[in-house]
Amino acid sequence: SYVSAFMGIEAWRKNEALDSFDVLKKGELITVEGYFKPEEWTDSKSGEKRNRIVMVATKFYPTPEKEETPD
Repeated sequence: SYVSAFMGIEAWRKNEALDSFDVLKKGELITVEGYFKPEEWTDSKSGEKRNRIVMVATKFYPTPEKEETPD
């Protein structure tokens, strides 16, 4: 079984061949290659400093099927 995790990912067309965007469909399991980028900003309402890490995708493609291994 798979465990889901949600993370911000930036995907810029200038980084990748345009046809790789065709594999992006809601619910599709994909493999993403890229790097992590820290972001920092100041919240405009509270004035608090905020930060997060996003992944910048440089390549993505359908995940190859693999056999489930028993636990």
